[in-house]
Amino acid sequence: MTSPTRSLLPVVALALVAVWACDREDPADFPWMISECLHCEAAAELALCGDEADNDEDGLTDCEDPECDGVGCCGALADEEETDQHCSDGCDNDGDGFTDCADYSCSKNPLVMVCKAPVETPEETVETCSDGIDNDWDGYFDCSDYSCMEAPEVTFCEGSDATCSDNIDNDGNGFVDCNDFGCSKNSSVTVCD
Repeated sequence: MTSPTRSLLPVVALALVAVWACDREDPADFPWMISECLHCEAAAELALCGDEADNDEDGLTDCEDPECDGVGCCGALADEEETDQHCSDGCDNDGDGFTDCADYSCSKNPLVMVCKAPVETPEETVETCSDGIDNDWDGYFDCSDYSCMEAPEVTFCEGSDATCSDNIDNDGNGFVDCNDFGCSKNSSVTVCD
């Protein structure tokens, strides 16, 4: 007959080895075993391939991890961002830090139509300066377009003496007043001279 103490020894030893090998506070919870992609069905799982973390601790993060191949933006990497499909998929296809119409490869490309209004119109109203497309077909849109920066009724873009001296990041690009190219490189702005 086997003693109860003797039959528990392998179980206890296995638990101690698991705790030591994993160096985790809670040996019952192994978040490091979560793959980068899991089954890639739920939104939370898809997010693992774009959260800038090495979720499965294999040394590979997001799109670098083969488990993310073909998942979300990992399946949309390309040499160039220059087609209507690549310029409207919400991914930084060419990896230059700019996505879709915010990438000059899209907005300045005459063959890409998703970044342009169907009909060329002036870009100088609140509506045309906040719709995310290039209305006047000059390759710039919204607050990146001097037409919007200089339009009197468009107060959310930096580009006038008033918006370039109010200590507010009006266009939300991380630069305030004269530190924003919309002010410092704009010849109609006098407060930054």
